[in-house]
Amino acid sequence: MPRPTKLCQVALSVADVKRSQRWYRDVLGLEPAGGTNIFFGPLATMVQGVPRAASTCWWLVDRQDGFQLELFEFHSPPTRPLPVDWRPSDIGYTTVGVHVADFDAAIAAARAAGSELPADPVGEPGARRACVRDPDGAMIELMEDDPRAPHERARPRADAPSVVRSVTLSVPDLERSARMFEEVFGLQRHQGAPLHEPFHEAAWGLPGAESRRIAFWADDVIVELAQYQHPEARPWPDEYRISDRGLLNIAFGFDSRAAFEDQLKRCRAAGLKGSGPPLRVGAGSVTYLNDPDGFSFELLHAAKPVQGALGFEPRATPKFAPFAGRVARRATKHRPYRKALVTGGAGRICSEVAKLLAHDGTQLILLDRDAAGLEKVAEELRARVPVEIHAVDFADLDALDAVAMELIQRHPDIDLLFSGAGVDRHQSMLEFDWRQARDDFHINTLANLVLMQRLLPGMAARGEGHVTAIASLAALIGTPYEGVYSGTKAALSRLMDSARGELRGTGVTFTTVFPGFIDTPLMWANAYKHPYVVPLREAAERIHEATLKRRARIHFPLQERARIALSYVMPAAITDRIAKSAMNEQVGQRRYDDG
Repeated sequence: MPRPTKLCQVALSVADVKRSQRWYRDVLGLEPAGGTNIFFGPLATMVQGVPRAASTCWWLVDRQDGFQLELFEFHSPPTRPLPVDWRPSDIGYTTVGVHVADFDAAIAAARAAGSELPADPVGEPGARRACVRDPDGAMIELMEDDPRAPHERARPRADAPSVVRSVTLSVPDLERSARMFEEVFGLQRHQGAPLHEPFHEAAWGLPGAESRRIAFWADDVIVELAQYQHPEARPWPDEYRISDRGLLNIAFGFDSRAAFEDQLKRCRAAGLKGSGPPLRVGAGSVTYLNDPDGFSFELLHAAKPVQGALGFEPRATPKFAPFAGRVARRATKHRPYRKALVTGGAGRICSEVAKLLAHDGTQLILLDRDAAGLEKVAEELRARVPVEIHAVDFADLDALDAVAMELIQRHPDIDLLFSGAGVDRHQSMLEFDWRQARDDFHINTLANLVLMQRLLPGMAARGEGHVTAIASLAALIGTPYEGVYSGTKAALSRLMDSARGELRGTGVTFTTVFPGFIDTPLMWANAYKHPYVVPLREAAERIHEATLKRRARIHFPLQERARIALSYVMPAAITDRIAKSAMNEQVGQRRYDDG
């Protein structure tokens, strides 16, 4: 009889691996099992599907054999904390259940470690449950009872004070997810008393919640699926990555390469998509897969001789960990800003950058002509930092100047101007509206000068301040139908160059951003074809990093920048043909036909 599919790992993304390991040791009594700094570069990106992946990974083990808790501290890309209003009913991996030998001692240890319970314990003596949050907000359920599998087997660390017994997923479609775990992963349904009753919802802060649940045995660990009717399950956060802090994924382990390959075939046949091709190295194989609901699963084959080296047996914590704790200190490596004025604050790019600034603790003043959009962004960010909003039309320079004067009087300590407001409205030279072009120059170029004339004197007087302005790779080359947009962004880039040169040595610095095609409505509405599209979150991270480092210029993506550089050495007859071929002729023709 084949061995049941085994859940061998629960992985978490943490801000500081040293801090998190200490918490799991002090609160749950887990033992260190070594770690590594080798998860970086193209192979790590290929396996995990995370751009520019680089992390420190430490492992912990509990009472059982062949199981580990895996802590990833990602140095790249930047990781987002759990939303401040996150609830365990929201879609995603939500809770790890841990049976503890001494329930009261575990609660006391959690409180001593700074983790308060969201609610009082529930249940009768001998079967009490309570939830605590680890340092990054991941929910850990403490179980006084042990819902272990009915079969007995030897425990290599029988005296360990705790053992992982369950992991819970909040899913949008219970029956669809249940079919996947049963038919694709081969898990057996849990029979008997349910893992959770409705009254347990209060333990994790959801009293009165309504959910349907199905549980499966993954060898000796329960995988529980929950579909919430109340409160409504919110979807994954926008631009979510598995590297974001909290529960990352679960892994199924296989003792042989053949079993690994067989499971991989079943997953692919069921429509699960790999983050990249499987990595097969010597006595091990690994791949990350994603289901249609956005859940990440790892398949891991590790032959017995290498399991110790991969963190499945107690082992000393690495003494040399040069990058450990780096994420927690990232904001101090490059000093974050105290207060930022962000234009275009309701737009996709600028609101993403505003989120990153809020994670740094930067107070925000958001300007945009979209009042409703501003309020929506501010509502999300106010849980982290003070946010002030102002609706203003950037084409009306007098109105903008009045707002800027008022802001300077009330906020003389603004140390970052992030200029992202802009429009891209293609026009044919055969049917041209100069008034629209005038407004475009007001919004894309002159509005920045209005704000700088108000902010720069104060920055220079204090000896500190920074301006980041979003230009475009279009500023470097003229293209059909986009002459006005290219002209406005070229003028902005020259304005930034002039200001940087003049104020050199005053403590005021400048970053000009030359992005290519970013996945936003503005991009999809322009006249270009879009061969290389940069995901919104990746673009925001690049811009944010350049702003923190106060880089003079940043260009991305590399492919588009290289094509433009190559065009400088080509005859005009060739570059004109290339430029024309890069445009969406239907957009240009529609503009000409429709007027």
